[in-house]
Amino acid sequence: MSKTDQHRDAYKEEANELLAELETSLLELEESPDDPELIGCIFRALHTIKGSGAMFGFDDIASFTHEVETVFDMVRNGEMSVTKELVDLTLSARDHIKALLDNPDSIDKQKAGEIIASLKKLSPDTKEQKRVNPCSPAPPPYGNNPESEPQERNITYRIRFRPPPDIFTKGINPVLLINELSTIGDCRIAAQTDTIPQLNDINPEFCYTYWDVILTTSQGINAIKDIFIFIEDECELDIDVIDDSRNPDEESGYTKLRDVLVDRGYITRDDFQKITGTHKRIGEILVERGDIRQEDLQKILVEQKPVGEMLVDAGLVDAGKVESALTEQQHVNNVRQKQQKTDPVSSIRVSSDKLDRLVDLVGELVTVQARLTQTAATTNDPELLLVAEEVERLTNELRDNTMSVRMVTIGTMFSKFKRLVRDLSGELGKEVEMSTEGAETELDKTVIDKLNDPLVHLIRNSIDHGIEAPDVRNDYGKPGQGIVHLSARHSGANVLIEIMDNGAGLNPEAICDKAVEKGLI
Repeated sequence: MSKTDQHRDAYKEEANELLAELETSLLELEESPDDPELIGCIFRALHTIKGSGAMFGFDDIASFTHEVETVFDMVRNGEMSVTKELVDLTLSARDHIKALLDNPDSIDKQKAGEIIASLKKLSPDTKEQKRVNPCSPAPPPYGNNPESEPQERNITYRIRFRPPPDIFTKGINPVLLINELSTIGDCRIAAQTDTIPQLNDINPEFCYTYWDVILTTSQGINAIKDIFIFIEDECELDIDVIDDSRNPDEESGYTKLRDVLVDRGYITRDDFQKITGTHKRIGEILVERGDIRQEDLQKILVEQKPVGEMLVDAGLVDAGKVESALTEQQHVNNVRQKQQKTDPVSSIRVSSDKLDRLVDLVGELVTVQARLTQTAATTNDPELLLVAEEVERLTNELRDNTMSVRMVTIGTMFSKFKRLVRDLSGELGKEVEMSTEGAETELDKTVIDKLNDPLVHLIRNSIDHGIEAPDVRNDYGKPGQGIVHLSARHSGANVLIEIMDNGAGLNPEAICDKAVEKGLI
């Protein structure tokens, strides 16, 4: 299998996981339509499916998912509200993406067009929809700091992008990333070729070029970072502001301190500007013109008094208030830095075939260990007995850990049935809610896979034949909404799974009469 095929298979696995997460989030969103975390989760799943799909050649998936993502971008920005119709269409879109993944050669363009047309009808007529390239970066999610919000003015950035030499083996074309920058603003691109080796030393699978880009955009720095989201940790990416009404160093230091002091009423903005307005900017201008060296400027800046000390010397604020403001500023910075840190990867994807092979090897090891223990007992060699006991302990621990790797919570299967209950109750004109208990109960994954079909059949029977229609339930004094309850619990060495409902159940007399009528009994 070629590396390209491996990357495409990896994308399919990741996309299937994201689609499962998307379905769960959509069903939860229907119950909590104003939850920003759920909306953000759905948007990120769509954005990842779209971006990775375009990168690995799944263009139909990328273009279709882009249309759905556009709608949820409006939801995220408060331009649209979550309705049952929107959830229904997004679930249909999710099913269509799944079909494209499973069979990319069989494309139902008519169905895709109908879904997209229906989604566009939900878009507010008074809002102009933003159309961008299917590979364009995602707008910033909820809860970002002000730097990530759309800017009211254009800012010019200097971007240095130096990809890793083996970027092509990761299924990424760096030229597409560079070209994507032009979709968010006016840019000038310069390719740097000074690192290209002699012809005899060139590896045709390596990338030796890096790029300098001057970009003027109003979308903010996060829009730039989103373009490189899949390669950011493995490349050299430097983004600097070179033209802005605010000095970036003042924004990170002086301006933050100024805002704290002004907000507390300790000082006015004009007084602060009189004291601090020109120190750093003049030095930067001189460096950019080549009049002084950066090293010389740093020496001068070291001798410059801290801004807080200058404010105290000017009599505009007392030292205690400056110290308090600095403490607040440092605390906010520390909190933001902690929030930006990402946890290391705690799980990896492993093929089930490899896991099955590992279990087989452990089984053979247990057999060999038993032979070793028997031989040690026969020879009555004290040292060999100690070794056999140690091997037995380690083998048992390895066996237990290996078997636990195959165990997954039954909740992963329960969550799939929520969609089944929702769709089937809608088809039958019934109101049914699903509740679960014991979702944390663990079972071997192969067992859970085999349980799926019989449980689907039982749930369908429960909704179809067990729970009555709302008007019938009302006539019997029951609430119009029925409940299907799934539970799992340990019972000795077994796991007991129960499906219950609060409907009338099956009528044995009617079933018997029907069987007699058909000559079955």
